[in-house]
Amino acid sequence: MMFGFEENKMEDYAIIVDLEVDLGGDRKDPSPYNKENTLAAIGYTTRRLDGSLMYEDDEETVYIVRTADASSTDWATFKDVLKDATYVVAHNAKFDVAWLREVGIDCRSKIIDTMINEYILNKGIRDKLSLKALAEKYDVTRKDDSLTDAFKEGLNYSDMSKEDQTTYLYYDIVATAEVFERQEALFKKNSNKSLIPIRDLMCEFCDVLTDIERAGMAIDTAEMHKVDHDYQVEQAELTEYLNSTVKKLVGDTPINLSSPEQLSQVIYSYKLKDKKTWRDVMNIGVDARGKPKRRPKMMESGFVRCIDECFVPTFKTQAKRCLFCNGKGTIQKYKKDGTPYKNTTKCVHCEGTGFIYKELGDIAGLKVNPTLALASAGGFKTDKHTLVELERGQNNQEVKKFLNSLIRLSAIDTYRSSFIEGIFKNMVNSTDNILHANFNQCTTATGRLSSSNPNLQNMPKGKLFPVRKAFVSRFEDGQLLEVDYSQLEFRVAGILAKDEKIKQEVEEGFDVHSYTAKVLTENGEPTDRGAAKASTFRPLYGGTQGTFAQRVYFQEFFGKYSGVFNWHERLQDEAIQNETITTATGRQFKFPNVYRTKQGKASVKTQIVNYPVQSVATADIVPLGVIMLHKQLRERNLNSLVINTVHDSVVVDCHPDEIEEVKQVASICLVKAQDEAEKRFGLDKFIPLEVEMSIGNNWMEQEDCNA
Repeated sequence: MMFGFEENKMEDYAIIVDLEVDLGGDRKDPSPYNKENTLAAIGYTTRRLDGSLMYEDDEETVYIVRTADASSTDWATFKDVLKDATYVVAHNAKFDVAWLREVGIDCRSKIIDTMINEYILNKGIRDKLSLKALAEKYDVTRKDDSLTDAFKEGLNYSDMSKEDQTTYLYYDIVATAEVFERQEALFKKNSNKSLIPIRDLMCEFCDVLTDIERAGMAIDTAEMHKVDHDYQVEQAELTEYLNSTVKKLVGDTPINLSSPEQLSQVIYSYKLKDKKTWRDVMNIGVDARGKPKRRPKMMESGFVRCIDECFVPTFKTQAKRCLFCNGKGTIQKYKKDGTPYKNTTKCVHCEGTGFIYKELGDIAGLKVNPTLALASAGGFKTDKHTLVELERGQNNQEVKKFLNSLIRLSAIDTYRSSFIEGIFKNMVNSTDNILHANFNQCTTATGRLSSSNPNLQNMPKGKLFPVRKAFVSRFEDGQLLEVDYSQLEFRVAGILAKDEKIKQEVEEGFDVHSYTAKVLTENGEPTDRGAAKASTFRPLYGGTQGTFAQRVYFQEFFGKYSGVFNWHERLQDEAIQNETITTATGRQFKFPNVYRTKQGKASVKTQIVNYPVQSVATADIVPLGVIMLHKQLRERNLNSLVINTVHDSVVVDCHPDEIEEVKQVASICLVKAQDEAEKRFGLDKFIPLEVEMSIGNNWMEQEDCNA
C-alpha cells in the first residue's frame, strides 16, 4: 500500500510540494546557491488534477521527509511519487524546484505554480500573491501566525520541535492544495478558458527559468574590481569639480547636491519663500494625507506671479524685472489703426517670466531660467530627465558642463550601488564566481520578466558604463552569444493591428528607428538612432507628446500607420465596453474603472494600448523561443547554457567546440517561436519575425555574427 492507494498504477495525479530551508550567513537569502543554507525538510501530498482529494472520504495526508533523519525508503518513496506525478504543484514553484535539483532530485514533471495561477487570474490587477494572502482570499486552511513569527525571530526550521515542524509544513501544503483546487475551478469557467494556454506557458517557462538561474552568469571579478575602481576615481573628480564650482557661486555656504531643494537653488538661483504661500498662489489643495495635490495648468502670467510672490533670488544671482515687458511677461501688440490685439504675446526677452537673469558665464550663478514646465509643488524640478532637457537647451558651455557632471555623478552612484555592489553582494558565498540572479514572472502587469539580486534587465550597455565587460564565459575560450529579435515590438504591433504599411516596410527592410531619429532631428530635437528607440515606441505604447518634435512625430506616425491608430481606437472601445481587453494570445487585462474622457479617449489609454504589444512580444513570444532553445541544447547534450534573457534577447554561454552549432540552433529556435505561437494561441503570422546575433569574449565587446 502507498498513501492509501493500491500499489498498481495510480490514476493521473498532482503532487503538492513544499520545502523548508535552514538559513546560514546573514539569513536573508534562502536560495540553494547560498552555500551556507541547507535543505531541512520536504513535505508533500497528492491530489487529483483538478485539485480535489483522490478519494472523497480520505483525510488530507501530508508526508514529511526530514533531511536530518530521513531513511533511504523515505527518499525513494518521495522520488517515486514525484516521478509518476503528472503535475508538481507548489507556491513559488521555482524556489522549490531549484532546491530539489540542487540536492539531486531532477523534477521534470509539468509545473503548476499557484502564485502564477493567481497572477494570471488577476488579469493585470496588482494584488498580494503570498500564500497567506491567497489562503485568506479563498478562505482555506491558514498557517498559525505564531509559527511564522518564530522564523522572523531568527529560529531555523531544524530548531523547532518535530511536532511544530510537522504542523508548520502541514499548513503550507494543505493551503497550497486547497488554493490549487479553487484556482482550477476558476480556470474552467468560460470567461477564463483562454487563460489556460497562457498559464501553461508561464509554468513551462518557470521550469526553464529555474535552470537559467541555476546556470547563472560567470563574472570576471578582477575586471569588475577594475571597473569599480575607475568609477570611484571618476566620482572623486566629479565631486571635486561640482563642489569647487558651487563654492564660487555661494562661498562657504554648505550645499548638499543630493538634496533636490538645495540643488534647485544652485541651478535656478531661487529658493522657495514659503510652501504655504506657494500652494495658495498655485491654488494647490492638499489631499487626505496632507500632501499637495497635482498642480493645475496655469497661464504664464500666473507663473510670473508665483515667481514674484513665492521665490527669492539666492546667492549672487539677482533677478531684475524685464525692461521690455515691465515685468509682466507679456507684450501688448497693436494693429495698424492703433487698436490693441485682443491677446497679448509672450515676451521673448524674458521667455514670459517677467525677469532678466545673469548667465553662468558671469560666474554669478548657475542660472537656468525657470519656466512653467519646470515648476513643481516644491519649487523647481531637478530630476534626471529635467537635467537632461536643460542640458540640451543650453548654449553656455559652463552650464552644460555643470549639468552634465551632475547627470554623470548621479548615474555612477546608481550603477555602483545597483549593479557593482549588487553583484558582489549576491556573490558573497560563490566559490566559482557565478552570479545567480532572480527572474520574476509575477511582478509586472504585462507578464514581462523582471530581475533582481541584481537587476540584469537594466544592466547598462556600451563603454560609458562598462559593467557588462566583467560578464564572461565559464568555459575556457568560450564566448557569450546574444540573440536579439529585430524590431520585435514594432512588428508585433503590426501583426496585432494588421497594419499593411508596417508589413510593407518590414519586407523592404525599412529601419523605423532611423526614420524616427530623422523626423525628430528635422523638427528641432537632434537624436541618433539609439536614442530614437524610446520615441518609436512612445506612440505604440500610448506615450505622451512632450516636445514640439515629438508632437510632429506622433502626427506623422499615426498618419503613416493608420492600421495601428484604428487598432488603438478599437482597444479603447473594447476596454470601455467590457472593462477588459483580451490579447491575440488569450491573455486578459481588466480595467474596472475605465471611462471615456472629454477628448474621447479612454482614461487609461496608455495601459490599454501598451499591454497587448508588450505582453504578446516579451511575455509570450520570447519565452516560447527561450523554451525551445533550452530544450534543444538539452536534447543535443550540449554543454552550452542559456544564462539570461533581457526583454527581447537571449544570452547563451557557448562552449568553444559548440559555437557554430549553437548559433544555428539559437537562430532557428527564436524564429520558430512564431510558429509555436500560431500553434498554441492561433497568433497570425501576418509579419515574419527576424533575429540578429552578436558574439564576443564578454557581454559588452561583441561583434555581429548573423548568418
